[in-house]
Amino acid sequence: MAYGEQDSVQAGLRFRTRSGVVVETTGNTSHVQSKAVPQGVYVHQVRIAEGGQKGTTFLCNLDYAEPA
Repeated sequence: MAYGEQDSVQAGLRFRTRSGVVVETTGNTSHVQSKAVPQGVYVHQVRIAEGGQKGTTFLCNLDYAEPA
């Protein structure tokens, strides 16, 4: 199952985003409605784990990230 279809995700999982930023999941999830995907997708809150913006949180579709 894709992360975009999961209504929750375990906290502490590490991923590298398409832009190369290493992030860690916080365990918070939100559902986003979309015209492109009628049922919508789940996005997961992540915290930047390394680098200058360490600690910053944002929502991420983990389907486009790779395990770090």
